[in-house]
Amino acid sequence: MRILITVAPLMYRESLALTLQRHRPDSEVLFGAAESLDGEAELFRPHLLIRNDTDGVDMELRKGSLCWIEILYSDGLGARINLAGEVWEIKDISTEDLVGIVDRVEKLMAEATPAY
Repeated sequence: MRILITVAPLMYRESLALTLQRHRPDSEVLFGAAESLDGEAELFRPHLLIRNDTDGVDMELRKGSLCWIEILYSDGLGARINLAGEVWEIKDISTEDLVGIVDRVEKLMAEATPAY
């Protein structure tokens, strides 16, 4: 699974990347400020995009992801999640919530992969 994290500030990005690498060591995690990725994000083609609701990430990148999580800074650390078109919000998102979402994305990926 490929995960892109563009959340600001830097400490949040680093914390999320470390958490996901610890809980899902087989996942590829790319993180950086949205404006500094210079096309890397499009080439990376993330399955999961974690961003703030005000970061200016290209909407095409969001459309290409199986799941995206927007951190809603305007309301504490709530989050809006879109997983394959199903949208919901979580107030005060936790690490447990995040790992649960990663589990759901992995399950969708497994279901979409043809068995040979």
